[in-house]
Amino acid sequence: SKVAAPGIGFSIGEDRLVMTVEESLPARSAVDVFLAPLGEAALRHAALLAGDLRNAGFAVELSADRKLKRALEVANKAGARCAVILGDEELARQQYQLKDMRSGEQRLVDRAGLFAGLPRN
Repeated sequence: SKVAAPGIGFSIGEDRLVMTVEESLPARSAVDVFLAPLGEAALRHAALLAGDLRNAGFAVELSADRKLKRALEVANKAGARCAVILGDEELARQQYQLKDMRSGEQRLVDRAGLFAGLPRN
């Protein structure tokens, strides 16, 4: 256009700024424990267990899916190191199915065994 429009310019290089900020942030920790409750009673118990595990320093995710296969798929995608499976039988026996997501090994543990058998970041 032929009309003069005075102005100024400025650039902060936002792509460089974003990269610098991302590099300075601590790496996001992988999930230590993925809780897979199967049913309403198990969900309530898992919510309490999640709090206890977080207080003990574990990175925990709680599945919203009640189907075991889908919950374990989500655990894999989240990079979980292990999954704790809670169903009616486990609740009745006050035990948990602890599954190593890398090896596929699965074993039945009590609460003390659960805390002792969990990997830490």
